[in-house]
Amino acid sequence: MAWVGRTPVGFVILIWKARRRWIGFRWGGDIRRVYEVMLRRGVPRSEISAALVRAAPAQARAHNLD
Repeated sequence: MAWVGRTPVGFVILIWKARRRWIGFRWGGDIRRVYEVMLRRGVPRSEISAALVRAAPAQARAHNLD
């Protein structure tokens, strides 16, 4: 399950499964950084991509994350 929230300075992305929770954030700039940080934390690629497409569809397409 993923939740994407918009803040005045960027996005907050929460991804959770049974007994595992991840949080990602974006303070402006490039959404690719959120992808890289969450990937290093062990979040499955498919779940990161789905959350980032919901957060910023145009940037996700630009970085081939969709």
